[in-house]
Amino acid sequence: MQKLERSIVLLGLVLFAAPGLAQVPGTKLPNGAITPDWTGVWERAQGIRFNPTNELPPFTPAYAERYQKAMAARARGEVIADPTSRCLPQGMPRFMVASYPLEILQTAKQVTIIAEWSSQVRRIFTDGRKAPPDDEVDITFNGYSVGHWEGQTLVVETNGLRGDTSFDATPLEHSDQIKVSERIRQIDANTLEEVMTVTDPVAFTKPWVVTRRFKRGGPDLQIMEYVCEENNREIILPGQTSKP
Repeated sequence: MQKLERSIVLLGLVLFAAPGLAQVPGTKLPNGAITPDWTGVWERAQGIRFNPTNELPPFTPAYAERYQKAMAARARGEVIADPTSRCLPQGMPRFMVASYPLEILQTAKQVTIIAEWSSQVRRIFTDGRKAPPDDEVDITFNGYSVGHWEGQTLVVETNGLRGDTSFDATPLEHSDQIKVSERIRQIDANTLEEVMTVTDPVAFTKPWVVTRRFKRGGPDLQIMEYVCEENNREIILPGQTSKP
């Protein structure tokens, strides 16, 4: 009887210890390193402007003029079209502005970020693959993202981005030559910091560096289904005289 009780106690210790394995932060990589665990729902900790400091990007003269004309038109009361108001995806890097919560799902080979806004998905491949060459990559709203871990920091490079999206609801434009680099790290138990470097040799005179933060959502927070057609604001686009 004592032997049976001892076996039960040992089994109980094993079962009790098993959940503790899940408490080891993050995912074990092939090289044995343990990544931080960001699985869960996160919310933006700053405003809805792409750059929390409200500083403009280092526009080239041509793109600065385009921005100034658009802002002057807005000041006159004209509608400045935002493609997302017609249910087009926000695209990268606006994806990370996170007007609604983001959910991160994490494995050794991929970090997946799901945005509640428009139910968009980013896949960051961390399996060692290289990004396709610029002249071969498929051009998409969220681009092609590959990443690797440098210690506790996730380093991401994204190319293959469309040129017809904006950085936020203001007329901050970029060209189809845009590329995005990200360095994401956890600065405390409930805060992620992302340093994003945007390069665009057509629209910018130099790289634009923006830092954003995200707060971990509460235990009951979950992303919801977002069907854009149910929220469509139907803003009239330039050149249109009526809604379609």
